[in-house]
Amino acid sequence: MASKKERRQEGDSVLESLRLERTTLTQDEFAVACGIPRTTYQRWVSGKTSAKLTLPQLKAIARLLQINSINELPDDFGPRVRSHSQEEDE
Repeated sequence: MASKKERRQEGDSVLESLRLERTTLTQDEFAVACGIPRTTYQRWVSGKTSAKLTLPQLKAIARLLQINSINELPDDFGPRVRSHSQEEDE
């Protein structure tokens, strides 16, 4: 099993949360298994770029995350968008 350092989460990304909940893969292992360069994956989960997936990459992500329906996929892989009221609560 990977160490906590290797399995750390980048920001508040839905994709990262799913990776940690549903796999034992590190970011690097997950990206390689999906055919995605590590730096590209990190830009997606940090919100620096939007994901532009190929169909094989999308299928690999769905398989690894045990997603059976397209409706289970997040609309965005980057950090969760927080409402103004959520920010005031902190």
